[in-house]
Amino acid sequence: MTASDSNNLFLPMQDKSLLLRPLSDTHLVEVYNEAVAMRLSEEFILLIKQAIQQRGLSTNDNQSPLAQ
Repeated sequence: MTASDSNNLFLPMQDKSLLLRPLSDTHLVEVYNEAVAMRLSEEFILLIKQAIQQRGLSTNDNQSPLAQ
């Protein structure tokens, strides 16, 4: 493996978000919710959130909790 090969392993976040394109809008939001619930890496969650924002969708982060 050369130095240039190792540089290609680390794509900018916007390029990584292209990997999420095949997901439907519904699945993308479900993946986001599951990633948050499972406390996956912040980078992964931000990647999904960026893809959601690019599609003009909502993550429902701004919803207030139900009254008890």
